[in-house]
Amino acid sequence: MKELEIEVTADYIHHIVGVMKARFAKDVIVLFHVADKYECFLEDSTLVSEVLGIPQESYLRENGTTVYVTRFPAIELVEYRGRLTAAGYATCTNETRGGDGRHILKIYESDEFEEESEPDEE
Repeated sequence: MKELEIEVTADYIHHIVGVMKARFAKDVIVLFHVADKYECFLEDSTLVSEVLGIPQESYLRENGTTVYVTRFPAIELVEYRGRLTAAGYATCTNETRGGDGRHILKIYESDEFEEESEPDEE
C-alpha cells in the first residue's frame, strides 16, 4: 500500500475520530497509537484528561479554534485502559503503521482497501 502524505488539520482530526466512532460506537474513546504514545482528541481528550488526571495539550490552532490532545506513554496502555473501563468508558485503539513501521496518525478507509485489492488490468 502506498503511503500518502497527510496534512493534519482540524477537519482531518474530526474526520478520523468520526470514522473510528462510526466503526465501533459513538461513545467509545478512540486512542491513536502514534510513535511511542497513545493520543486522543476532541471530547475524548477531555474525558481522558479528567479520568486519568493527564493534562490536555494544544495540538493545533486553526481558524480561531484549538484542537486539544491528551497523550500518554504506550507502555501505560493496559493500566490506563483499565482505569477508563472501571470508570465506565469503552475504548478502541488505532494501530496504523507507516512504511517504516512507526505508528502514525492515519486510518485506512474502505476505498483505500478496494484500490489495493483490485486486480491490475493487463
